[in-house]
Amino acid sequence: MSAKPKPASRHKVIGRPTNRVDARDVVTGRAKYTGDLSVAGAKPTVLARPPTLGGRIVSVDDRAARALPGVHAVGRVPGGVAVVADTFHHAFQARDALKIKWAAGPLAALSDAGIRARLRSAVPHLGIPPRETAQVEGEFEFAFVSHAPMEVLTAIADVRAHRAEIWFSSQTPMEARADIAASVGLPASAVKVHVIRGGGSFGRRLNYDAAIEAALVSKAAHRPVKLMWSRGDDTRHGRMRPADHHRIRASHAVGRVVAFAHATASVNESYGGQAAASRAAFRRPVAAPLPSESGLYDFGRVSGDSGGVELAIPLGAWRSVDSGTVRTAQEIMVDEVARSLGRDPVAFRRTTLRSKAVKAVLDKAAAAGGWGRTMPAGHGQGVAVHEEYGSCVACLAEIDATDPKKPRVTKVVMAADVGTVVNPLGLEAQLMGTAIDGISTVLQAGLHIDRGAVREGSFADFRWARQRHAPLHFEAHIMPSKGEPGGAGELGVPAASGAVANAYAQATGTSPRRFPLTF
Repeated sequence: MSAKPKPASRHKVIGRPTNRVDARDVVTGRAKYTGDLSVAGAKPTVLARPPTLGGRIVSVDDRAARALPGVHAVGRVPGGVAVVADTFHHAFQARDALKIKWAAGPLAALSDAGIRARLRSAVPHLGIPPRETAQVEGEFEFAFVSHAPMEVLTAIADVRAHRAEIWFSSQTPMEARADIAASVGLPASAVKVHVIRGGGSFGRRLNYDAAIEAALVSKAAHRPVKLMWSRGDDTRHGRMRPADHHRIRASHAVGRVVAFAHATASVNESYGGQAAASRAAFRRPVAAPLPSESGLYDFGRVSGDSGGVELAIPLGAWRSVDSGTVRTAQEIMVDEVARSLGRDPVAFRRTTLRSKAVKAVLDKAAAAGGWGRTMPAGHGQGVAVHEEYGSCVACLAEIDATDPKKPRVTKVVMAADVGTVVNPLGLEAQLMGTAIDGISTVLQAGLHIDRGAVREGSFADFRWARQRHAPLHFEAHIMPSKGEPGGAGELGVPAASGAVANAYAQATGTSPRRFPLTF
């Protein structure tokens, strides 16, 4: 039998817009997640966690908690104090009845201002610009961001003397099995992992904090448990996109950029060798992606370097990883260079982009979005492009910033070339989701650190975009292609973020430097 793919003319499924077969189950509640499962004997479990990141238990008085109805067990685990009860209501009641004396975590003397100062100092110097050139410079700050999946972390664990069985949603089940086994002292062959549907991940379920905690509690309590992180648990103690700082300088002469320097510094996770098993390492690349690394812009001599600040903060790969901040900062600078040269941002990009495919998606988004049309006072348009995963995308955003403190993105038009598209509806949904991510992280959603503690605790103060913040008009245009399928799940975040930031700059006549803007 030939392994050669059949020609596109014979495709019956590839390229056909197809709805999700489980969409009705998801929206009507029939779809089952870990929290919906019934495993024999598994009791609801929650943890009391320290008020500061990395805080330690000094003493616990659990007499009042143990005396409450429905409580089966109370005990210490690396993350705090676990309560096992008949229902989550009983478990939360007992958790709140615990009298715990906490020692402050290692960051108790540190807040946002101090972290930003350390990051700024850690950014490597850009060096000396070329002679006889003019400079366009900018520094950019990006806050910590929670993954905030709609389904909170939940794991069911049944750990026995010689075997263990775990149910949870995971993006890395094989690594999880090995670490769970090590944490409970069993060989990996004795641990069975059931991978359950996930209600959103965005990188959060690359790590398996809840599964390891559930396994440890089950082993200590000698019974199956269903452990849940509350929304507050994950916002205040879950993994975050690292805060980072960027310093960029574009050197231009005779109407073109001849050198582009981009240095960064980011927060790196460090627990000084005292990390619990549930804190899997998060490592960032040695140097940030550069504008010409993938041939995106013809910017002459490109240079870059990166530094870091090590802090005991739980970090994790967040959708689009480094590109979400690196490309955003670069696309803002491209707009500012265009303005300094008296050029239209789209026209300037067209003369400097190296890839025909990127030019094509830019042209499509600009034409479909009505680039350059007259906008009312306080309104603006912005564009940005990105190339990664064998794919490319352009985004045009329009914003109403008549009240600069309450900006609203009114329109988003995206165009993408991802090679052969398997399901156009799935791609459109991915692009729509990345547009919301860009709107959220550029305008309003971030985490503050106050004396070693995360200030935000829920969607009430971690202000992810709601329906009222979504664009009134959204379009996704898919470029025809016979190339190999490329990636799309993370592709649109940097372009959407850059376009929203550039639209805000045009609408307000400002130069955004700190994100989210309304932080």
